[in-house]
Amino acid sequence: MDVATALGTYLDIVDSVAPGLVEGLYVVGSYALGDWTEGTSDIDIVAVTAEPATDDDFGSLRTVHALLAEQPLPFIDGPYLAWGDLLIEPATGLHRPWVLDGRLRHDGECFEINPITWYTLATYGVTVRGPAVESLGIPIDIEARIRFVVDNLQGYWRGVADGVAAACARAEPPAFSAADLVWCALGPLRLHYTAFTGDVTSKRGAGEHGLTAAPAAFHEVLREALAARATGELGPATTEQMRVTAALTEWCIAEVAAAR
Repeated sequence: MDVATALGTYLDIVDSVAPGLVEGLYVVGSYALGDWTEGTSDIDIVAVTAEPATDDDFGSLRTVHALLAEQPLPFIDGPYLAWGDLLIEPATGLHRPWVLDGRLRHDGECFEINPITWYTLATYGVTVRGPAVESLGIPIDIEARIRFVVDNLQGYWRGVADGVAAACARAEPPAFSAADLVWCALGPLRLHYTAFTGDVTSKRGAGEHGLTAAPAAFHEVLREALAARATGELGPATTEQMRVTAALTEWCIAEVAAAR
């Protein structure tokens, strides 16, 4: 199912359950960045309400997403923000409804409320409902964006690299999937790209960036990750492939730290 059809179904459902609740709908993520693959990609959105969602609104959204789960749709993921939220630098811990892998939550742990999402929305966002994204006045401070990237590499991705390296060193390493390979090979390179260009890129763009910027020792695993993502053939990944992704992440972290 294509993005337009999926979002048309989403809007039909949300409008029938909670008329007038969703005043704005914008697409970000892989679709906005020209890297969406039917059958494998999720649809990343920013939905906008007039005011921060109430408990009653959250109850309505639970019904909406329960009905969406009954449809043959890709996951439609992202935060439900108020218009006013988009006028300030995003604050981690903001309590708004949000969806990941089709699961609706309402807490302060939504990773997508961050300067990268704000920049992607302001620069590449696709307007489905509401004012044109260019008219929203979304702040896109480059220092906030790069500071977020540095912190995410030093925090989340360093933990991932350490965990993958430790798992690969076990006498009996765990089974890895090609989805693990794609995530671990391409994810940190997206942040490396932003740190050095100020722009954002998709997973495919990150892999292509890595083939230019990263040492040749990482190129084979990058080609394998790009091929797995392009074909959607997400079978097993080898321990050696994953060991290389851990080393690639460490390279990204070191490169960005040296540049700062």
